[in-house]
Amino acid sequence: MPILRTCLLLVWAAVPVWAQDAAPQDRNPVNSAAAAPVRSGMLADSPVVFPEKGALPALFPPDLEVVRYPAETDFVRVQSPCRSLAQIEAIQAAMPKVSFAAPVQDWQNLARTRKRLVEGGDLHLLALGDSIVNDTMRSGWIARLQQACPQTRIRATVYVRGGGGCRHYREEGRVQKYLVPLRPDLVLIGGISQGKDPQPIRDVISQIRASLPDCEFVLATGAFGIVDPRDAAAMALAPHSATSAYGPMLQGIATELGCAYLDMTTPWIEAIRSSGRHPHVFYRDRVHANEFGEQILGRILVAWLTRFDPGAAIP
Repeated sequence: MPILRTCLLLVWAAVPVWAQDAAPQDRNPVNSAAAAPVRSGMLADSPVVFPEKGALPALFPPDLEVVRYPAETDFVRVQSPCRSLAQIEAIQAAMPKVSFAAPVQDWQNLARTRKRLVEGGDLHLLALGDSIVNDTMRSGWIARLQQACPQTRIRATVYVRGGGGCRHYREEGRVQKYLVPLRPDLVLIGGISQGKDPQPIRDVISQIRASLPDCEFVLATGAFGIVDPRDAAAMALAPHSATSAYGPMLQGIATELGCAYLDMTTPWIEAIRSSGRHPHVFYRDRVHANEFGEQILGRILVAWLTRFDPGAAIP
């Protein structure tokens, strides 16, 4: 056992930062295993032993070079995807089988995005949030979306902060300095760290629209974190869940501001439960997804953004 433990530590130390935590470790209590006003039963029956600090070693370190952009301390701006289609397929072949119902998509507030995905052109997506958003983008789902829409030139930028929410991005001119120059066509605001106050989300959208009036927005609920997806009552109290008060609040903001709303929580729960495996099989630490969990998040987004035909199969 000591030899195995030493080997794991050596492998973990050799893993590039991007493979596990490109965003600094989350420090807010929502994302911390030490703060659990919402009950979580996952550790009690977990087959996985997580390190006291850091994460389990990456099974599939991203195989594409990561392009980084200047950012403040504690913030990260990088280009996505960082995985090849071959690596994505290898991960999906190795992970437990999962299934979920594709999220509802009516395209009402994503008309420009739909037009470009269907007819072609350039589409630049900006993903904004915390380390959960970072994990989602590290899945490489943009490569899958490009595969599904070959007529469109798709690129993505990730702008994240550990425990980051719009309350951070709206301050100190960050939107004008770091977001607007990227000129995104579509902004995804998500993660588990936005908090209960809707005003920061409104402020960020307003600041972006002041310079980029044609930009479209997706407001997404959260997934992963410390709350057990097998426990419906616990999920109904989780501060980032579509099944808690947060879901209707976020949907209300989307309706108010003409943004798209994406329930990431429900299909994630369905996927975890459908696997028949303990949720921690999809985690790299007590809060964050591993490569298998990242693929669930990526598949949800691809399914949602390619739902031109409601009866289409999930990629």
